[in-house]
Amino acid sequence: MMLIKSFFRRIIKDFRHKELLPLKMIFFVQASTLYVLYPYLTIHMRELGINVEETAIMSAITPVIAMVMPPLAGMVADRVGNFKILLTLFSSFGGLAALLLLLVPIGRITVEYPNRVIMDLGCTGNNGLIYTMNQKHPCEVNLQETVSTRLESCGYVCRMDVHNDTDIEAILSSRIYTLKRHNLVTGTNSSVKFSIAQDDVPVEVRDEDLREHRKLTNDEHYKTSIRQISRNEYFFPTNQFYEFACTVSGFIEDFETSTLNTAMSNRVYENRTLCTFNPILTIKVTDEDRALNRQRYVSEQIAWAGDTFQRITCGNPDTENERLVLNLPLVNYSMNPVAYKLLNSEECSKRCIVTAPREQMCSNMDMIMEYNVGLTFWLYFAIRVFIGVIGGTTFAMFEGAVIAILREQKADYGLQRIYGSIGGMISSPLSGLLIDYASTGKSYTDFRPAFYLYAALKLMSGVLMLAINLEFKSPASNVVRDVFTVLRNIEVAALFIACFILGTAWGYIESFLFWLIQDLGGSRSLMGITITVGGIAGIPLLVLSGPIISKIGHANVLFIGFVFYAIRLCGYSIIYNPWHTLIFEVLESVTLSLSFTAAVTYAAKLSTTTTDSSIQGLLGGVYYGVGKGSGSLIGGYLMKAFGTRPTYRIFAGMTLVTGVMYYIFNVTYLKKRPQVEGNDIVKKKPKTMDKQNGVETGTIEFPLEEKRPRENDENWKKSNDLPGIDNLAFTRELENNMEVINNAKNLDKIEKVEDSGRKKLDARRLKKTDESSDEKSNGQSNEQSNGQLN
Repeated sequence: MMLIKSFFRRIIKDFRHKELLPLKMIFFVQASTLYVLYPYLTIHMRELGINVEETAIMSAITPVIAMVMPPLAGMVADRVGNFKILLTLFSSFGGLAALLLLLVPIGRITVEYPNRVIMDLGCTGNNGLIYTMNQKHPCEVNLQETVSTRLESCGYVCRMDVHNDTDIEAILSSRIYTLKRHNLVTGTNSSVKFSIAQDDVPVEVRDEDLREHRKLTNDEHYKTSIRQISRNEYFFPTNQFYEFACTVSGFIEDFETSTLNTAMSNRVYENRTLCTFNPILTIKVTDEDRALNRQRYVSEQIAWAGDTFQRITCGNPDTENERLVLNLPLVNYSMNPVAYKLLNSEECSKRCIVTAPREQMCSNMDMIMEYNVGLTFWLYFAIRVFIGVIGGTTFAMFEGAVIAILREQKADYGLQRIYGSIGGMISSPLSGLLIDYASTGKSYTDFRPAFYLYAALKLMSGVLMLAINLEFKSPASNVVRDVFTVLRNIEVAALFIACFILGTAWGYIESFLFWLIQDLGGSRSLMGITITVGGIAGIPLLVLSGPIISKIGHANVLFIGFVFYAIRLCGYSIIYNPWHTLIFEVLESVTLSLSFTAAVTYAAKLSTTTTDSSIQGLLGGVYYGVGKGSGSLIGGYLMKAFGTRPTYRIFAGMTLVTGVMYYIFNVTYLKKRPQVEGNDIVKKKPKTMDKQNGVETGTIEFPLEEKRPRENDENWKKSNDLPGIDNLAFTRELENNMEVINNAKNLDKIEKVEDSGRKKLDARRLKKTDESSDEKSNGQSNEQSNGQLN
């Protein structure tokens, strides 16, 4: 109960801090921009045909190149001081730049073959059936024990030696053809003219349509459509002239229309799935088959309605007593409705068209069509780098502004990140829902809503950044020297190495978790919900991050983050239901919310007021740049080599081993070193600083407003009592005194030192420092008063 009261008390107290309201709004919108698009970029690349290796390379190199900007931007920010205009511009440009990704063309697509294969079926006269499959949709043979075929249409297959593409297209789009029969025994002639309605002529799917539909379809006008069986053989349906059926006895019969009785007619037309052939054997491909682009099969057994299989008795339907001629006028209907050529064929044989489930005959269910893959990859890569540079710059400046404002207002970093988590909880599932809605009825995923929402939020974030106040932040005189002074600390180096490994694990999850969910059959809405679950679980830890970090220490929190990363990664490797990812997304509250808060505040503790933006930029570059890039690159190649699940386990082992090593290093070395004074965000400049804004020891340079005489000394003193309004960190003596006061007020936030002797020694030093600072402060105040009176 006390914990709950403390939880809400901390939130309410922080929310009353009016100076921090713009910061909370920016955190909300800024986090929304991150989660509305970035988690979906991997599957967006997949949608454009960028494969797993290319995705890994791009996801690795992009942040590494872009990471150059955060440190530089941080140094520029520290040098400028009040940099909110730059921050606004970079944020707005980032949103507009993301829209350029919508212009990247598709590089390759995966096209699904039709669910059923089409074959022609005929009798050989040797008690067997011959299937012939056109290899227009190549079939990698994988015959099942039984194949259920369905009779679709019967007619004649005629040979036509046509090699002109225009003539071939005219044949397939023909609407009129005539079949003439001459009985050599009786001498009688008969002819039937077949006419096809325009609506029954199949429409060929264009290449551009495949990029949208991504699924091939069969021409299902079986009774009216002329179709190409092989390179120079064409099927002409003549159901009114000839029919083909299997009977209970296993005898294959062909009937003239005039002799087909009613009972058999009903049997043939009303129940066309009764014939099951077994086994179907592949006939060895001959040179003729290769030339005609066909694959042939033979079947020797037949079953009626699932009964016992019997040997097929099949007579040759093509007798020598009959002569058949097909007349086909070729018409280019798009140019002229008058025939420009007349084709005749005397090489015709009776055949039927049958279909069978593709999975019963073929192993390949789809194919990959490539366009300009190089253009897609490099264009997407260039835009991603550009966005990464802008985003990295914005990140470094924003984090530097946050730390500077929180130092000035003496506020808690974790309490501000709550609103970022809330923003991600709302924006990510909203983006997923919009993507699913836009993709309804399409065979591809439409990501445009996510990009539009991202651009709008980035522009809104840029406008809100104009509301933050950075007037108090004075520019630094020598940023590079100050940064290198901080980086020489072994504790900072250890922190950056830990953040690199944590960033590697985070980068792999960010790049390929949605890939895993998609492979498991999860929707884009579920992908968004994963962000929400992690955000909800992270709020309590963000609220209590200050006390937790103060209680157990920054390094121990980072160690816990390593352990939870190992559990989380291992968990992903054992699930098969996409909804089970939500169980392990709860752990993101520790792996990201708490751990990264500890890393940011740890870096703030180890840095100075003149290097805030620079150190935060380096931290962001290591975590979000090199770390994320390494996770994407290594993870992508490991997935290619070992598979998805083993890769998750490899990363789990890596994080666990690194965490143990970091913990041992912390216990055996770091804890024995003197701790940096201060308490994270509230800490002022270290005492070792000799200069600030060109000020030597003993020389004080006041800003212009500080040089003006005080009209009302009592009012000035009263205003000094208000926390977070006036910045007194202009003189080294006053600053040291303020540091002691701040440390005394925030004793509950300073990490406890286990050695009791060290505590006593620190207390004596604190007392001496307090007395010395009081004397110097009083002397300094007297000098200032005398100077003002004069």
